[in-house]
Formats: sequence, C-alpha cells, structure tokens
Amino acid sequence: MSAIQNLQQRITELEGDLLEAKSNSHVYVHETHTLHCSDGEMYMHYGDINEDKTIVFNVTSLFKDLPFIINQVVKENNKMQSYYLGKIKKELLDLMVEGEDEYMDIDEQAINDSKDI
Repeated sequence: MSAIQNLQQRITELEGDLLEAKSNSHVYVHETHTLHCSDGEMYMHYGDINEDKTIVFNVTSLFKDLPFIINQVVKENNKMQSYYLGKIKKELLDLMVEGEDEYMDIDEQAINDSKDI
C-alpha cells in the first residue's frame, strides 16, 4: 500500500471517528482519575488506562459556575446518603430479633412500640 493510500485510509478512519464523536452529545463520567490546571484551564481525566479521555474547562467560566455546581452536588449527595441510610435502617430493622433465633419483619416492627427500635 502506498503512502498516499495509507493517508487516505487514515483520513477515512478519522472522519468516521469524528462522526461518531459528534453523535455522542452526552458523556457520562463515573469517576475521574486525574485533575490538574495549566494556563487558565482545568483538565479532568477519566476513563480506563487504555482509553484515557479528557475534559478541559476554562477556569474563569468554571469559577462563575461553582456556586451552582456546589449547591447541586451537595443536594444530590444528601439525597443519595438519605436513600442509602434508609435502606440500611430497613435492613437492620428486618434483622432485629424478637426472640432468641426468631427474626421479625419490618412490617411487624412498625406495629410494635417504635421506641424499642
């Protein structure tokens, strides 16, 4: 394969990658592995080792958005913590024993005195 054919093939591959990237309008970042700043930009690296991806923010714009970001992150975190705490409490109540080896279901406990729980 000639150099020109190699370049044409590579251009075709890159055009395909570009079309695919344009079609993905949302990116879900489960976890970041590196954050750093340089030259007025914040770099957020995520993805696995073989396919590292980066989101770059202008720090001036990001700074203006921080009050909203902090507010929303705290609210969502509180909702998730309450959700998991409720699940933990339910499971613990389900496991509480009435007798020595007898487990009581949470619905039965609600009928009993809640001060004992």
